[in-house]
Amino acid sequence: MGLVGCLFMPHPPIVVPAVGGERVHEVQATLEAMRAAGREAADLCTEVIVLLSPHAPLDADRVTVCTAPRYVGSLAMFGAPQVRADLRGEVALARAIIHEAAERHVPLLEYGEGSERVALDHGALVPLAFLLEQLGPPPALVELNFSFRSPQVHLSFGAAVGAAIDSYPARVLYVASGDLSHRLTPDAPAGYAPRGADFDRQVVEALREGDLESLSLIPPGLTEEAGECGYRSLLVLAGLLRGRSSGTRLLSYEGPFGVGYMVCVIDLRNKDGD
Repeated sequence: MGLVGCLFMPHPPIVVPAVGGERVHEVQATLEAMRAAGREAADLCTEVIVLLSPHAPLDADRVTVCTAPRYVGSLAMFGAPQVRADLRGEVALARAIIHEAAERHVPLLEYGEGSERVALDHGALVPLAFLLEQLGPPPALVELNFSFRSPQVHLSFGAAVGAAIDSYPARVLYVASGDLSHRLTPDAPAGYAPRGADFDRQVVEALREGDLESLSLIPPGLTEEAGECGYRSLLVLAGLLRGRSSGTRLLSYEGPFGVGYMVCVIDLRNKDGD
């Protein structure tokens, strides 16, 4: 038990058919890849999902970990109240992550303690919509978020998350949620930046090559110009994978609305490479 696999998934609500309607065909590659990611989660017999959402509670100086006993939410604000999640929080795993982060001196903020439930944002709900439709018994959940600290802080946080999962008595799937550049085209929602596509190319190449740690070398100016929300999510994933034998499968990349959407599966291998 412990870590059984990892996914990187985007979170555009339009890719959910109940939200996108007739426009879903404009993100067909992403839709098919998200469904494939859901099948991966089912094949791995996932019992717990640890999910980092860029739209979860954010603190500039500290990563965040939720210790709530329950998560609920829907895509009602996007016109699809029927797309909803109601999941048990895996509090013991959340606390184990907090302990491992403290051991590595990672600045961290806990949220959700004392709450009956925490509301899920679309950064979590969109990936979960595709995962839950494939899974049988609903998995438990732990929600995380990054900070605006250095790449090294996020690599260390990822290592802490991985260490906590490794010693946990359940089949845990790690999901990194995030979109790439929001500035790919002149009509992009965040405006156009000529180097936005350069950022996405570097990220896609790193994932194709399975070299996630190389992402820490991307200049800060390029990530800022790209206007992304997935870079630090990927850094935490890179830290989690450090020292593991793994392989990456890029399922899709497209940017139909001026925002880069990437879906990737990370397969874990045993010491013999199987």
